[in-house]
Amino acid sequence: MSILNEQDYKLIERLVSLSQKQLKRVMTKYLKERYEKVIVTKDYLVAIGEVPIALVAHMDTVFKTPVSTLYYDQEKTTLWSPDGLGADDRAGVFAIIKILQAGYKPSIILTTDEEKGGLGASQLALKKCPIEGLKYMIELDRRGINDCVFYDCYNEEFIDYIQAFGFLEQWGSFSDISFLMEAWKICGVNLSVGYMNEHTVCETLNVSHLFKTIEKVKTMLEEDYIPDFEYKELVYDYANYPDLAKAYTSSLYGQHCSKCKNLYWEYELIPVKTATGAIKFLCPDCTINDVEWCEYCGEAFEVCGAATEKICKECSDKLCTKTSKNNSKK
Repeated sequence: MSILNEQDYKLIERLVSLSQKQLKRVMTKYLKERYEKVIVTKDYLVAIGEVPIALVAHMDTVFKTPVSTLYYDQEKTTLWSPDGLGADDRAGVFAIIKILQAGYKPSIILTTDEEKGGLGASQLALKKCPIEGLKYMIELDRRGINDCVFYDCYNEEFIDYIQAFGFLEQWGSFSDISFLMEAWKICGVNLSVGYMNEHTVCETLNVSHLFKTIEKVKTMLEEDYIPDFEYKELVYDYANYPDLAKAYTSSLYGQHCSKCKNLYWEYELIPVKTATGAIKFLCPDCTINDVEWCEYCGEAFEVCGAATEKICKECSDKLCTKTSKNNSKK
């Protein structure tokens, strides 16, 4: 479980206390200190990075005034404010800053007025993509824990690739990348950043879930080879494309178990680590055989044959590394 340290708390407190205009000014300065080329307009900021992936977030919230009072439950790792938190999408901006602080240098796209209908992104979509060699976009602006949303981008290989990092495909109606993907013919995905009850004063932000997404995005950025995916637009002609109709229906009403292929609600499926490091989602019935729960991290993992160890490969590798370091110190 991840909790906010004092520095991170001050950062997120600062982010939610700024108006869109103030945040845009702060992020312009922040990006210019770290990138050689930053495009600044009244509608958006674009920083040209070294990794062919762009991280996207929007700088506005639905609330007319910024947060003046912020509360944090450390035990539940949850933030909220009676003013309306605005984690949609200050959580996304926070995630981008944390990724940059860790030394990664993807391209960055920050837009204005997403909550008014994607006004900033629609203006950027009128331009040729300013990021040469861009392979795909990751928007950090989705509610919940582990959702991945592709909108009208329908490339099964890309969807499977993103889900392998521990996300589960869901349906969404709109975000900034909805404009950018269609205009630039580049794949994109919107990932959960931990907020719930968005657009209400009851909005909360689960910091633990936010940090999990940040770590997953870092893993994507660390790939030795970042694949290039063809942008394919979802076709809504269900009479001629029954497979797409099935996929669309699944995204609205649930998800298929990776093993038995039966349809379930998201909360009914269990993420299971595979031997290759990918994630598959299984229904409870399909976890009876060949699945154990790690004694260290508590997560489900796939076991092979008669193996009886109750520790996943990830934790096993960490323990081996720790043991090696301790032995070297001796």
